[in-house]
Order: sequence, then structure tokens, then C-alpha cells
Amino acid sequence: MIKLVAIDMDGTLLNSKKEILEETKKYFKDFHKKGTDTLLVLCTGRPESGIHPYLKDLGYLEENHYIISQNGANIYESQTGKRVMDAFLDSTAIQKWIELGKKHGVSVMGAGVDYYYSFDEDPTEWMEFDVKLVSGKLKRIPTEESLNTDFYKILLMGDEEQLNEFETFIPEEWRDEFYVVRSQKYLVEVLAKGVNKAFGLEKLAQNLNIEPSEIAAIGDAANDIEMLEYAGLSIAMGNASEEVKAIADIVTDTNENNGVIKAIDKLI
Repeated sequence: MIKLVAIDMDGTLLNSKKEILEETKKYFKDFHKKGTDTLLVLCTGRPESGIHPYLKDLGYLEENHYIISQNGANIYESQTGKRVMDAFLDSTAIQKWIELGKKHGVSVMGAGVDYYYSFDEDPTEWMEFDVKLVSGKLKRIPTEESLNTDFYKILLMGDEEQLNEFETFIPEEWRDEFYVVRSQKYLVEVLAKGVNKAFGLEKLAQNLNIEPSEIAAIGDAANDIEMLEYAGLSIAMGNASEEVKAIADIVTDTNENNGVIKAIDKLI
């Protein structure tokens, strides 16, 4: 029996306009009213500020639901906002990422608990674009202050070609020291070693005494792969990358055609 369904947001629950389809909104609200024991858990790279605007439409403010945010580095409760788990980066260790990004001309930003931070520089268009996308707040932070600030992740941004080239400059040993993922064409994310969506999902599952075999996961992109591999049942969206489809047990419909609820309907 599936006791928990972990659901990515961008490219999965949200369509290309960053909206939840009306049929999906109704399905989620009706699902909770039925009193089923299965949990529908959002598992996303977004911060709380980028998740909150969708919670009312899903019925997640009427009762408490666990949400995995920041690509698995944070778990919090939807109704109370209480943080259940945090996995922060070593603030000293991230300085080399800041230096590497600046050296090669990509935008470097830190994701903290309440703010996004630009390091010793004015915000770039890429920073402002990404922060606006998730309804976040951006502020500048001096290097010395950043050493005493908690960061969930570092974001390195640029156009697709620029990031393709930048990735060739990342030392291989750094990929062993951190979790590094190209989550979007314009975005590379860096988290603490071993911290990804599977990490957050495993922490929540252990807290709830749920086995991996009792979990289904739905996603579309590279930062969903570990979560899909961890879950007993992995579901790729119809619009997912070929890399994701290749590891999935099932491929559902697209994010433009209610793929999430079609998948859940077959499970429950």
C-alpha cells in the first residue's frame, strides 16, 4: 500500500505558466476530505515563499501537511510554518563556490532561511529573475557576514551556454564534497553532501515510520532523480527529460494535462 506520494512542483504539479490546473486543485481538496491515510507531500527545490501561494488552492492551509523544500534541505509544516528539519551548508566551505562563480562570470546567490543573498555585489538580472519566480526576498551580504549565515544552498546562474561552459570548470572532487545538480537550464544548485530530495524524503519517512516500498514519487527533472530512485514506485511526467523517464517505473501524462492526479488515481 502506498502511504506517501512525494510530488515535485515545477514541471510536475505546475504547468508551464507556473499554475495549478483547476481539475488538480479540486482533486487535492477532495482527496483530503475523503480522509484517506495516504499523504500527498510536496517535494520541491522552491523555498517556503515560493510554495505558500499555492497552498490554499491545494487545501494545505486548512490542515497541517508536511512539505519538503529547498531541494530536500528543509522540512516544514504547511499550516504552522514550523521547521521540522534543516540541513545547512558549511558557510566556510561555500566561499570557493562564490569565488569560482565570480571568476567565470556567472551569478552567485545563496538561499537562506528568510532571504536570498547576493555576495558582495549588486543583484544581477538572473538573481532577480529567480527570486521573483519564487516570491522571495533578495539582499546583499558582505563576505564576512556570510560566514555566520545559514545557507540551504548556493545557486549559480547564467544562460544555457554560459552554464554549460561553467560546469567544465567545476573540479571533480568538489562534486564529491557537495551535492551538485543542474536543476534548470539556467541554474546549478549546490547543497551539502548527500542532501537532495531523497535525503529530505527519507528523513520524513523515518519520522513517520514509512518504508521506501510504501512511497511513490513523481517528478520530471534531474533534481528529482534521487527521490525517484529512493521511492518504491517512481513516476515520470510525460514532459520529463529522457534521463528521468529512463529510470521511472511508470510514465504518466504531462503537466499540461493533469499528469499528477492521473498517476495518483491509479495508485490509491
